[in-house]
Amino acid sequence: MGVQLPSLAALAVLAVFTQAGVWVDGEEFGWVFGAWLAGGTLVASALVRRVGLWTVAPAPPLVFVVVAVGNAAWERQTKRLPLWGSSKEFAADAVPWLVNGFPWMASAVGVALVVTVVRLFIGGKGNAGLRRSKRR
Repeated sequence: MGVQLPSLAALAVLAVFTQAGVWVDGEEFGWVFGAWLAGGTLVASALVRRVGLWTVAPAPPLVFVVVAVGNAAWERQTKRLPLWGSSKEFAADAVPWLVNGFPWMASAVGVALVVTVVRLFIGGKGNAGLRRSKRR
């Protein structure tokens, strides 16, 4: 059957790919970042256990939000600015990340849905028959 990751491990893989895309592409979020995010989504949804597909498929936007907020906080800290004193300061720092990353988040969710559908239709009946034969 190959490698099957638990859901949290697959989400960690997705987070590592997302952060790598931010480091490689910078804050511009071009096609290089999109490739890293979509590639991470592909790897995470291909390696996760079948039950975890429903956790990984909607995860790219959530993982990206966590990475964007973390990077915005890191940027404030490296500039020796205090952490956000108000929600307006937070929005001023984090919203540009989210706006620029939205098309790539949507494409990553599309990749996850395609992988989910393929895994459900290709591996749908093979595993059930294997489990029944082991019970006998």
